[in-house]
Amino acid sequence: MAPPAGVTPNADKPYTASSLITIVGIFLPVATATMAIRIYTRAVISAKIAFDDLLMVAAMVLNIVMVALCLDMLNYGLGKDLWDVPLQPDLYPNWMVRNVIAAMVFCAATGLAKGSILLFYLRIFPSRSMKIATWAVFAFTLGYSFASVLVNAFSCKPISGSWVLETSLTAVCINRPAFYFAQAALGIATDIATVVVPLPALRTLQLRSRQKIGIAFVLTMGAFVCIVSIIRLQSLYALLTDADLTKNTVTALMWCILELNLSIIGGSIPALKPFAQRFFPRLLGSSGGSRGRSTSGAYPLPSRNTQYGPGSHFSKSQAKSRVEADDTGSEEYIMQGLGGAAITKTVQFGYEVEDHEKNSQVQTHVVRKSSTSVSSN
Repeated sequence: MAPPAGVTPNADKPYTASSLITIVGIFLPVATATMAIRIYTRAVISAKIAFDDLLMVAAMVLNIVMVALCLDMLNYGLGKDLWDVPLQPDLYPNWMVRNVIAAMVFCAATGLAKGSILLFYLRIFPSRSMKIATWAVFAFTLGYSFASVLVNAFSCKPISGSWVLETSLTAVCINRPAFYFAQAALGIATDIATVVVPLPALRTLQLRSRQKIGIAFVLTMGAFVCIVSIIRLQSLYALLTDADLTKNTVTALMWCILELNLSIIGGSIPALKPFAQRFFPRLLGSSGGSRGRSTSGAYPLPSRNTQYGPGSHFSKSQAKSRVEADDTGSEEYIMQGLGGAAITKTVQFGYEVEDHEKNSQVQTHVVRKSSTSVSSN
């Protein structure tokens, strides 16, 4: 790229990428700490690592790879004006090959992070309609993410035309900025779908205040990721209209890293509940008097008295329908009628519970499916 009139190219000019470095310095450590606590919680406290955990771990690994590639690109022209970057070997092949790989890694990482969040929904929303909707969004998300990886890899014919100068002169390549726009549009669509999918199911749940706050936090983080994705379109527009590639890519990469790390952090927060219960019980309002370890990664559900009467948990005036669910796939369905209606309680879970009572006696039992009906006078 020719410099503007009166400007002399300077290969030793320092790069300008303070925004990118700041985002990396803040959000990468937070995402790393969140993932470390998540893995500890699943492996040690809950005693089981599920498939959604593995997907998020893979997304975190790719996140670290992408950050490393972006920071390494600063050595080869990222953050400089294009006329200050030596054509060889800085721009071709060093900068270009890292740029292509970073784009591939980003597409794969965001797909895995969203997929992990969607699988988490299956653990707390067991209805058939919710499963169908979640699996549909999951398949589309991973499908377009994998397709985006392939498009980035095979964007030129021959493939080496993306980073080898001599080959690029005759290679036939796609309009990469235009493809970035299409990929970003699909990303925004899946971000919105990830936020919207659980909303109908939430209306059927009557949760405690802290559970509502937790779910609201996850959905808020998802909505914020949507906003970041939309803002990222502006940086892609700059790549499409301005030839100063190495300079404009800084902003685009900054938004990419922010979006990916927010997805990892927001998607991991719900899995930290057992960690908070063990080490910060007051935070969740838990007395810590009952502890149990699940054989399937679950935690004890709060006991409920389903009898009416002076010592009961609910009075007739408080009778209602409630579905309580934790993030492990265990559900407690309680239907309590008004007046003289019967009470039906169904508990479905598949793990061992240890209940420490006041007389220090320990009762251990395994419940698969149970149904209790109690008539009220």
